[in-house]
Amino acid sequence: MKKMTKLLAFALVAVMLLTTLVSCGSAFGKIKKNFEKAGYTYASEDKDGNSTAKAITTELEKGDLNCTVHFFKTEKDGLFLDYNLYCMVLEFSSDKELAKALEEEGSATLKGMIEDAQESEYVRDNCVLIPLAFGDSKDEMIEVFNK
Repeated sequence: MKKMTKLLAFALVAVMLLTTLVSCGSAFGKIKKNFEKAGYTYASEDKDGNSTAKAITTELEKGDLNCTVHFFKTEKDGLFLDYNLYCMVLEFSSDKELAKALEEEGSATLKGMIEDAQESEYVRDNCVLIPLAFGDSKDEMIEVFNK
């Protein structure tokens, strides 16, 4: 009976530890897969030099926030020219880092874009979407991000 109790206790602790490790993972892998399925390609940087992206990353660096910046791009056919659309995904090391970025010492630009992080369609776990497009393209990016 004692052995069975110890074995059961050990199994419960192992399951709790495994659950904790799995739940602490980043959502970025799923987000990247969703964007790639939707026809976006992963880009290491925004080659168009978007000022919003630069402002947010500069503010985050000043606040010593641990964040990885990812870009996805898609090519669109225009009336006369083809053009690229970008979106930026900020991957924070944890939910706490994300909360810190949205507080007083965080990014003012990021806070201005996301009013209520808990209710926002721009926040998924420890990642934040910054669509660098407007209209239907922006809506498409939000939909892909939240799949």
